[in-house]
Amino acid sequence: MDRIHFVGIGGYSMSGLAQVFKAQGRHVTGSDLRPSSRTDRLVALGIPVHWEHRAENLGEADTVVYSTDVPEENPELAAARARGLTVLHRSELLAMLVDEGDGIAITGTHGKTTTTSMIGWMLQVAGTDPTVLVGGEVDALGGNARRGSGRLVVAEADESDGSFLRYHPRVAVITNVEPEHLEHYGGSFAAVQKAVERFARQVKPAGLVVLCAEDPFLAELARRLPARVVTYGFEHGDLRARAIEPRAGGGNRFQVVGVGPGAMGMKLLIPGRHNVLNALAALAVGRELGVRPQVMRRALLTFRNAHRRFEFYPSPPGTWVVDDYAHHPTEIRAVLAAAKELRARRIIAVFQPQRYTRTAALLAEFAAAFAGADRVLLADIYSPPGERPIAGVSSQVLAERIRAANGPEVACPGALEAIAAELVATVRPGDLVITMGAGDVFTVARALSEQLVTAALGS
Repeated sequence: MDRIHFVGIGGYSMSGLAQVFKAQGRHVTGSDLRPSSRTDRLVALGIPVHWEHRAENLGEADTVVYSTDVPEENPELAAARARGLTVLHRSELLAMLVDEGDGIAITGTHGKTTTTSMIGWMLQVAGTDPTVLVGGEVDALGGNARRGSGRLVVAEADESDGSFLRYHPRVAVITNVEPEHLEHYGGSFAAVQKAVERFARQVKPAGLVVLCAEDPFLAELARRLPARVVTYGFEHGDLRARAIEPRAGGGNRFQVVGVGPGAMGMKLLIPGRHNVLNALAALAVGRELGVRPQVMRRALLTFRNAHRRFEFYPSPPGTWVVDDYAHHPTEIRAVLAAAKELRARRIIAVFQPQRYTRTAALLAEFAAAFAGADRVLLADIYSPPGERPIAGVSSQVLAERIRAANGPEVACPGALEAIAAELVATVRPGDLVITMGAGDVFTVARALSEQLVTAALGS
């Protein structure tokens, strides 16, 4: 496996793997349909990237890597199979890193990216020089991946397509389990739970499973796993957070029990009780790896989250513009609760639903998730290529359900440009605007930020 070609190299996992294997001295090439910050980084590293999918792009590759989103009829994938090349799903390549090293694999419905980033940063601060692969852009990593010289490999384990079942880590972290990505699991939440349990049982001998005791399924799972288990939570768990207090300007201070003798004071720069739980998961991993408590404390105090995870955009004093990847009702509730910690005059939530199937399956949950907002603006549903609209499922229908639930004031401008224009005209000092969704809704936050800053400078 000396010459590796990545089909769809611009994806988070694919581009991260390309960087790591390039750093190992392999010859790496790739293709994608459009440039991005990730492909820009790859090109700067000397990785040739083609901007269309053609069989000729394979060149002299001996191994071709693809992701779940690449169809079988893709000309590069089809040519690789016809030529008898080694063809690997990206999770098979990641499994080589996780299984051959001391792998730390993080999965869960929510919090994977933040928890992975926290653990990776903590191990960097501790001087262990880990390899880290994360599904987001993290400034401390210089992007979405870093190649370390040690045996530690920290990686997100994607449950959405079942590919996390290829990993056999030294430490498995599971943040929570909720009904999500049911299209892969035959519409069955029980099948999701079964897969998560199988993942937990795949840790190496003498390995560790870290579970959130706040999740009922994981709390019950902890009692029947044969592996060593460490749990964490607010009220229950081996590691517990107590006396949580929001800090002025964002973030929380709290006490942690279970890391060392007595309680240890901790501070986070990022807001939200859900991030306190993510920090506890990172602390559990640090404790397992022998990181000194004061080093862990310093790492979390200096931790900056990945982009699109409660990311602040420039704005005039007293006004906030924030963007978050939240695209599930639980994530929306958690993000709005975090926004309340900033004590804004109004919280204006902009939401771009993703996928007709998800919106249809969770319509009632979405309708109730915005109770923490004062006003909601809905964009059109962001649907990936190939997904067909579902009759009776739309942002307009969601708006009606929010109204019926006696929720906040809601409007449905639809187009992102129309939402940005409305915000520019209506946002006032003291407001907090937060854009949420897995699509391109972040462009609204960017446009609003630019307009507000320009107006403030001109006044």
